[in-house]
Amino acid sequence: MNHSSVERSHAAFFLEFVYAGLCLALTAGFGYAAVLAVFLSFGLPLGDWWIPMIQAHGHAQLWGWTGLFIIGVSLHFVPRLTGTPLRFPSLARWVCGLLFTAVLVRSITQPILAALTEGTFRCALRWGMGGAAVVEAAAVGLYLVLLGGAMRSARQEEESPLRSVRLYLTTALCGWSVSTLLMNGLAVRSAVADDPLLSPTWTPVAENLYTGLVVLPVAMAFSIRTFPLYLRLPAPRWPVRWLGLLYLCGFGLETIPDALNLLGAFPGDVRLGIALTSAGQVLKGIVLLWFIWELDILVRRKPPWTVDRREPIREPRRPTRPGLPDYGEFGRFERLLYGAYVWLAVGAGFDIVAGAAVLGGWDPPVNQDAIRHAYVVGFISFLILGMAPRMIPGFVHQRRLAFPRLVNGTFWLAVSAAVCRVIPLLIPVRVVERFPVMEPLSTAAFGLSGALGWLAVLLLAWNLVATCGTGREEA
Repeated sequence: MNHSSVERSHAAFFLEFVYAGLCLALTAGFGYAAVLAVFLSFGLPLGDWWIPMIQAHGHAQLWGWTGLFIIGVSLHFVPRLTGTPLRFPSLARWVCGLLFTAVLVRSITQPILAALTEGTFRCALRWGMGGAAVVEAAAVGLYLVLLGGAMRSARQEEESPLRSVRLYLTTALCGWSVSTLLMNGLAVRSAVADDPLLSPTWTPVAENLYTGLVVLPVAMAFSIRTFPLYLRLPAPRWPVRWLGLLYLCGFGLETIPDALNLLGAFPGDVRLGIALTSAGQVLKGIVLLWFIWELDILVRRKPPWTVDRREPIREPRRPTRPGLPDYGEFGRFERLLYGAYVWLAVGAGFDIVAGAAVLGGWDPPVNQDAIRHAYVVGFISFLILGMAPRMIPGFVHQRRLAFPRLVNGTFWLAVSAAVCRVIPLLIPVRVVERFPVMEPLSTAAFGLSGALGWLAVLLLAWNLVATCGTGREEA
């Protein structure tokens, strides 16, 4: 089969993943975050529902907003990268529908279950929460079958576009399996035990596995393959696979001793486990900074990949934006991508500082909540907000955004939301005690963060819906 016939056989982009992800982000994701921030900031009364709502919010952000974008884009991009169309493309819509339904049902049932004390309705909510966990696991399983099949049948040549990022994508497939089984196993266990609160010990472990083994490797893989085209970065001539292996070593060293300690199975002194975890945290942070340096997205010390490219002489055409291959028809999306990698550098720096402090025998100056939000609210959200307006229109054969200038609004709202969410977490307690005015200021900033993030996603949704419509028509 020649290349053109293979390309024609590829399935069209499933725009439903984007709309489903935006819907969950505006409701249970950033929507819950805005509600929770307002309640906490203004001292409004909180009931038993608020911790389950926090868990439902985190789950909707990771498996819903982020997960649906990852699945939708990867099912479109990876088969084209491998030159192998999806074998059962009709299953993709099942993946979208099942995952969206599961995350939505859990987001509704978990906080309501915590607010109700008794009654027949409570039993229905328990069944809904447990059933949603089973459905979500099935959706992720279907996705793994689809993407894993495309990767297994890919070409194995040295020149294959998949070869350099295969490790990252394989890591993500394993991360999907482990984190989803753990998270949904906890949800089923809570539903059976009639407890709306998932294990506060193991839920962060599942979320950390998802962030470290799914989100970050996928983000690195797509940055390696697409940023040279979208941002005119240098070609990846550095040891991509070796850096991925080092990242896995750092993440494993950070995660495995903690998990073994929780299971009571660590073979040695607990202090040794803490030291290994801290060393892994430092190694992971160093590798991420090394990745940013080699990607050359922030410093721009190397010439772009086009510098040695020889093209036939053509008629002169209107020059593109300085240093970029477009004319501004997708807005200033690059600012969000640069911002994403600034936040990744911040998160990596926090990891190094916190890990090094523990190794030195001091209390970490940066708490894990701040580190997690630097990665999730900073890096991941900025990356989606920047990649979506640049990538999605092309997937549905649109040549420009409906409202390119709205991307600027998305950028400033995202910056404000991330700063208001992370900075208050960095203020030491002793500073608040010495300067009492810091407490109401940080509380107000925290309260604003949720609403600002919600507005940023709303602008993105408005722009994409106006641009793509149903995705059925070509420009």
